[in-house]
Amino acid sequence: MQNATLLRSHDRPMEQQASSAHHWTAVRAHPLLVLSLRNPAGADTWKDTWRSLTALVFSCGLATRETKALEVHYDAGTSRRFDACLSIPSSRIAAEVTADDLAQVPGARMETVMGHGPFLHHRPTAGHDGRPAPTAPQPSAGAPHSTSLVPAWPRYHVYACSPALAEETPVITDTYITLAAFAPVRP
Repeated sequence: MQNATLLRSHDRPMEQQASSAHHWTAVRAHPLLVLSLRNPAGADTWKDTWRSLTALVFSCGLATRETKALEVHYDAGTSRRFDACLSIPSSRIAAEVTADDLAQVPGARMETVMGHGPFLHHRPTAGHDGRPAPTAPQPSAGAPHSTSLVPAWPRYHVYACSPALAEETPVITDTYITLAAFAPVRP
C-alpha cells in the first residue's frame, strides 16, 4: 500500500507541499487498542483530560515503556474536541481492566483506534511540531479519477509520552491523516 497509494501534488494539502523537508508517505491502517477519554471542552481542559487518563492508566498497571499517547481529532473546529488515548500493551492485559477500574474516570473507555486507513504519515523534522496547518485548504477537485484519495477525518497526533508527563510542550512524534476515496460532486 505504501507505494500503491499516491496523491497527485495538487491533491495534497498545502502544508505537505510547502517543503521537501516535510516527508509524507501513505501507510496502511494499524489498529491500536487504547484507553480513551474525550476532551469535551476547549483548550483550558486539555491538560486535565490528559492527567485524568494518565492517572487511570497508571492506577490500572497498564503503563509500559511501549505505551503510545495519541490525540484523535475529528474535525477542524476550534473547540479542541478530541479523544486522548493511551495504548494498552495487549488484549490479554486489557481483559483484566474491570468496569470498576474504568469508573474511576467518568467517560473512560476501551476502544480500537487507527483501524481504518490508509493514512498519510508524517514524522516531524527539527523545528516543526507535526501538526497540519489548521487553515490548510482541502484538495481541489480538478479532474480526479475514481481511485483518487483525499485527506479526511479523523487525524491522529502521536506524542513521545503522555502530555501529562511532558515537562513543557509535548513533542509530537508522528501525525497521521486519514485518506478517503474522492467522491466527485454530481451536477
